[in-house]
Order: sequence, then C-alpha cells, then structure tokens
Amino acid sequence: MTEGNVSIDYHATRVTGFSPGLVTAKFYETWDFYTEQLGFRTVSETDDCVRLTHGSGAQLTILRHETDEQHPELVSATDGHGFWLQLEVDDMETMHQKLRGADVPVARELEAGAGSARSFTIRDPNGVLIRVEPVRAELRMESLIQ
Repeated sequence: MTEGNVSIDYHATRVTGFSPGLVTAKFYETWDFYTEQLGFRTVSETDDCVRLTHGSGAQLTILRHETDEQHPELVSATDGHGFWLQLEVDDMETMHQKLRGADVPVARELEAGAGSARSFTIRDPNGVLIRVEPVRAELRMESLIQ
C-alpha cells in the first residue's frame, strides 16, 4: 500500500493481539459479569480500568466512564448499540444452562439460524449483545494441527 510517496508493507509487521475495550458506567457489575459468568480472569487493574483475559486467548479491557485522564472520545459509557461480541464455546447446551441459571438476560433464545449453527444471544450489564455459538469447524481443525 502507498500513502503519499511512502510505500508501507503492512504484512511486514506481525500483529500479536487485538482486543476490544468497553467504557461503562457499570464498572464493577461489568467486571463481575465477564469474570463470574463468562470465565475471564483479571490480568491487571486500577481504580478506573481492568484488563481481562480468557483461557481461549480472548481479551477485554473495561474502562470506567467519566474519568479525567481519558481521551474525550472515551468519556461516555456505551449504551450497548452498534457493538457486539461473539463468544465461541465447545458445549452450547451447558453454557446456555449455566447463563440461564445465573439469570443472565437473554436477548435471543437458543435456536438455529438460517443456514447457520445453533446460537443464542445474551446481554452484558451495559446492554452489549454477546452472541454465543459453537466453535467453528475450521478453528477445531486448526487446533488439532497445532
């Protein structure tokens, strides 16, 4: 790719991670939800920010809204619109039962979509949708090869 007169090879730089960050007015409730309901663990924490990781390699940063040391774009909490997360699990039924038993709000019950695998959708404390679906076959094969 060329930008101005400079040619940039984006494939020469190896990306070693990519993770979403969530600004929330429900800091502790959100932190508890991702650790207690979805199995994330806390990697680092401050009064305003917590970084979580999951055994699958997934990561999430949770940021308390309206703190003084943030970029202006990160001051307001999310309202849950225009953003979703996708969680792939190896046992849909067990995960569905666990979350239902914990009274996690379900936005869409367990069902088979048109031409897709069974899935269900939950909401985190901020209203962010989390689609829960089985691990994709190509990812299963990849893990067997490694």
